[in-house]
Amino acid sequence: MSVVVVGGGVLGLMHAIEARRRGHDVVHLEREPGPRGASVRNFGLIWLSGRAGGAELDLARRSRARWEQLALEATGIGFRAHGSLTLATSEAELTLLKEAAARPDAGLRGYELLDPAAVRAVNPALRGEFAGGLHGRLDAIVEPRAVPAALRGYLAAGSTAAAGYSWLPGREAVQVTPHAVRDHTGSWH
Repeated sequence: MSVVVVGGGVLGLMHAIEARRRGHDVVHLEREPGPRGASVRNFGLIWLSGRAGGAELDLARRSRARWEQLALEATGIGFRAHGSLTLATSEAELTLLKEAAARPDAGLRGYELLDPAAVRAVNPALRGEFAGGLHGRLDAIVEPRAVPAALRGYLAAGSTAAAGYSWLPGREAVQVTPHAVRDHTGSWH
Protein backbone atom coordinates (compact mmCIF):
# COMPACT_ATOMS: atom_id res chain seq x y z
CA MET A 1 0.00 0.00 0.00
CA SER A 2 1.22 3.49 -0.84
CA VAL A 3 0.72 6.58 1.28
CA VAL A 4 0.85 10.12 -0.09
CA VAL A 5 2.16 12.73 2.35
CA VAL A 6 1.56 16.38 1.50
CA GLY A 7 4.01 18.81 3.07
CA GLY A 8 7.74 18.46 3.54
CA GLY A 9 8.00 20.02 6.97
CA VAL A 10 8.55 18.25 10.27
CA LEU A 11 4.97 16.99 10.53
CA GLY A 12 4.97 15.63 6.99
CA LEU A 13 8.36 14.02 7.54
CA MET A 14 7.23 12.36 10.77
CA HIS A 15 4.15 11.00 9.02
CA ALA A 16 6.36 9.65 6.23
CA ILE A 17 8.69 7.99 8.76
CA GLU A 18 5.80 6.34 10.59
CA ALA A 19 4.25 5.14 7.32
CA ARG A 20 7.60 3.61 6.26
CA ARG A 21 7.97 1.93 9.67
CA ARG A 22 4.61 0.30 9.08
CA GLY A 23 5.81 -1.01 5.71
CA HIS A 24 4.05 1.46 3.41
CA ASP A 25 5.62 3.03 0.36
CA VAL A 26 5.54 6.83 0.62
CA VAL A 27 5.18 9.48 -2.05
CA HIS A 28 6.07 12.79 -0.42
CA LEU A 29 4.89 16.03 -2.07
CA GLU A 30 6.16 19.50 -1.18
CA ARG A 31 5.12 22.63 -3.08
CA GLU A 32 8.44 24.41 -2.49
CA PRO A 33 11.91 23.24 -3.61
CA GLY A 34 12.64 22.65 0.07
CA PRO A 35 11.22 23.56 3.45
CA ARG A 36 10.88 27.30 4.06
CA GLY A 37 8.11 27.58 6.64
CA ALA A 38 7.98 26.90 10.34
CA SER A 39 10.09 23.76 10.02
CA VAL A 40 13.22 25.85 9.53
CA ARG A 41 12.20 28.98 11.43
CA ASN A 42 11.26 27.51 14.78
CA PHE A 43 13.61 27.21 17.71
CA GLY A 44 13.86 23.41 17.66
CA LEU A 45 12.64 23.13 21.23
CA ILE A 46 11.56 19.78 22.58
CA TRP A 47 9.91 21.18 25.63
CA LEU A 48 8.44 19.32 28.61
CA SER A 49 8.77 22.08 31.17
CA GLY A 50 6.10 24.40 29.83
CA ARG A 51 3.44 21.85 28.95
CA ALA A 52 0.09 21.50 30.67
CA GLY A 53 -0.20 18.48 32.93
CA GLY A 54 -1.98 15.30 31.91
CA ALA A 55 -2.44 14.39 28.24
CA GLU A 56 -0.35 17.29 26.91
CA LEU A 57 2.61 16.39 29.11
CA ASP A 58 2.25 12.70 28.24
CA LEU A 59 2.34 13.56 24.53
CA ALA A 60 5.36 15.83 25.01
CA ARG A 61 7.20 13.05 26.86
CA ARG A 62 6.46 10.54 24.07
CA SER A 63 7.58 13.09 21.50
CA ARG A 64 10.86 13.71 23.34
CA ALA A 65 11.54 9.97 23.57
CA ARG A 66 10.79 9.65 19.84
CA TRP A 67 13.21 12.47 18.95
CA GLU A 68 15.93 10.90 21.08
CA GLN A 69 15.41 7.51 19.41
CA LEU A 70 15.32 9.10 15.97
CA ALA A 71 18.60 10.88 16.68
CA LEU A 72 20.25 7.47 17.03
CA GLU A 73 18.88 6.34 13.66
CA ALA A 74 18.99 9.55 11.60
CA THR A 75 22.29 11.35 11.93
CA GLY A 76 22.41 15.08 11.55
CA ILE A 77 19.25 16.24 13.34
CA GLY A 78 21.34 17.77 16.12
CA PHE A 79 19.39 16.37 19.07
CA ARG A 80 20.84 17.66 22.32
CA ALA A 81 19.41 16.98 25.76
CA HIS A 82 20.80 20.17 27.30
CA GLY A 83 17.75 21.00 29.37
CA SER A 84 16.38 24.44 30.09
CA LEU A 85 16.96 27.00 32.80
CA THR A 86 14.33 29.46 34.02
CA LEU A 87 15.76 32.20 36.23
CA ALA A 88 14.06 33.99 39.11
CA THR A 89 15.22 37.56 39.64
CA SER A 90 13.01 38.24 42.65
CA GLU A 91 11.53 36.39 45.62
CA ALA A 92 8.09 36.49 43.95
CA GLU A 93 9.48 34.76 40.86
CA LEU A 94 11.35 32.25 43.03
CA THR A 95 8.08 31.43 44.80
CA LEU A 96 6.57 30.53 41.41
CA LEU A 97 9.54 28.29 40.60
CA LYS A 98 9.21 26.59 43.99
CA GLU A 99 5.54 25.92 43.25
CA ALA A 100 6.47 24.40 39.89
CA ALA A 101 9.16 22.22 41.52
CA ALA A 102 6.58 20.99 44.06
CA ARG A 103 4.06 19.88 41.42
CA PRO A 104 3.12 16.18 41.52
CA ASP A 105 4.42 15.82 37.93
CA ALA A 106 7.69 17.72 38.56
CA GLY A 107 9.69 14.49 38.27
CA LEU A 108 8.11 13.71 34.88
CA ARG A 109 9.27 17.13 33.72
CA GLY A 110 12.79 16.73 35.13
CA TYR A 111 12.41 19.79 37.36
CA GLU A 112 15.13 20.67 39.83
CA LEU A 113 15.06 23.87 41.89
CA LEU A 114 18.50 25.48 42.03
CA ASP A 115 20.08 28.07 44.28
CA PRO A 116 22.18 30.83 42.63
CA ALA A 117 25.44 28.84 42.93
CA ALA A 118 23.88 25.77 41.30
CA VAL A 119 22.41 27.96 38.54
CA ARG A 120 25.92 29.26 37.77
CA ALA A 121 27.23 25.69 37.75
CA VAL A 122 24.67 24.82 35.05
CA ASN A 123 25.44 27.97 33.06
CA PRO A 124 28.72 29.69 34.04
CA ALA A 125 28.17 32.43 31.43
CA LEU A 126 25.31 33.98 33.39
CA ARG A 127 25.93 37.44 34.78
CA GLY A 128 24.04 39.58 37.26
CA GLU A 129 22.03 38.74 40.33
CA PHE A 130 19.20 36.24 40.57
CA ALA A 131 17.39 34.45 43.38
CA GLY A 132 17.57 30.96 41.88
CA GLY A 133 16.42 28.91 38.95
CA LEU A 134 14.40 25.97 37.76
CA HIS A 135 16.34 23.44 35.72
CA GLY A 136 14.19 21.45 33.30
CA ARG A 137 16.69 18.61 32.85
CA LEU A 138 14.56 16.74 30.28
CA ASP A 139 14.06 19.62 27.84
CA ALA A 140 16.02 19.21 24.62
CA ILE A 141 16.65 20.81 21.24
CA VAL A 142 17.20 19.84 17.62
CA GLU A 143 18.62 21.88 14.74
CA PRO A 144 15.58 23.07 12.76
CA ARG A 145 17.51 23.89 9.58
CA ALA A 146 19.20 20.46 9.56
CA VAL A 147 16.19 18.28 10.48
CA PRO A 148 14.33 18.19 7.12
CA ALA A 149 17.33 17.16 5.01
CA ALA A 150 18.53 14.69 7.64
CA LEU A 151 15.13 13.02 7.89
CA ARG A 152 14.71 12.87 4.09
CA GLY A 153 18.15 11.26 3.88
CA TYR A 154 17.14 8.78 6.55
CA LEU A 155 13.95 7.93 4.64
CA ALA A 156 15.79 7.55 1.34
CA ALA A 157 18.50 5.37 2.88
CA GLY A 158 15.90 2.89 4.12
CA SER A 159 14.22 2.56 0.72
CA THR A 160 15.04 0.83 -2.55
CA ALA A 161 14.78 2.26 -6.04
CA ALA A 162 11.72 0.12 -6.74
CA ALA A 163 9.85 0.88 -3.54
CA GLY A 164 9.97 2.87 -0.40
CA TYR A 165 10.27 6.62 -0.34
CA SER A 166 9.84 9.12 -3.14
CA TRP A 167 10.51 12.82 -2.44
CA LEU A 168 8.85 15.15 -4.95
CA PRO A 169 9.67 18.81 -4.22
CA GLY A 170 8.09 21.55 -6.32
CA ARG A 171 4.77 19.67 -6.46
CA GLU A 172 1.71 21.40 -5.04
CA ALA A 173 -1.26 19.23 -4.13
CA VAL A 174 -4.36 20.66 -5.82
CA GLN A 175 -6.93 17.87 -5.52
CA VAL A 176 -7.56 15.13 -3.01
CA THR A 177 -9.84 12.15 -3.56
CA PRO A 178 -10.41 9.22 -1.18
CA HIS A 179 -7.54 7.24 -2.74
CA ALA A 180 -5.31 9.70 -4.60
CA VAL A 181 -3.79 13.18 -4.70
CA ARG A 182 -3.30 15.23 -7.88
CA ASP A 183 -0.49 17.74 -8.05
CA HIS A 184 -0.34 20.96 -10.07
CA THR A 185 1.33 19.16 -13.00
CA GLY A 186 -1.74 16.95 -13.38
CA SER A 187 0.03 13.85 -12.04
CA TRP A 188 -1.96 11.58 -9.75
CA HIS A 189 -0.29 9.92 -6.78
